[in-house]
Amino acid sequence: MYADFAFYKDTYNGALTEAEYKRFSVRAMAEINRITSNKAKTATGEDLEAVKMAECAVIDELSYQSLGGSGDVTSESNDGISRSYATGIVSKSSRQRIDAAAFTWLNNTNLLFCGI
Repeated sequence: MYADFAFYKDTYNGALTEAEYKRFSVRAMAEINRITSNKAKTATGEDLEAVKMAECAVIDELSYQSLGGSGDVTSESNDGISRSYATGIVSKSSRQRIDAAAFTWLNNTNLLFCGI
């Protein structure tokens, strides 16, 4: 893992409990390694901070998806407890949502560059 729970709570301002954080942290690290072609493993300085923030964002996205969040909410009712999600071309896949969460933080690093 790149970020520990203290970083998640204090720097990223995450809302999950430590148990929830631990549940998703290993997969989040694997997703960050996939997205960066393992370049995150050698990140230092500002790039490492971006990796930690991206990992936290992916943890939150994985948590959201585990609760049934598989797409963009298009309508919601409170008393009837119903929720509608976007479908078709408009909706993003689970992988796309994970990538988008990480990209927000990794965009301004060299960790996404796949060239020589």
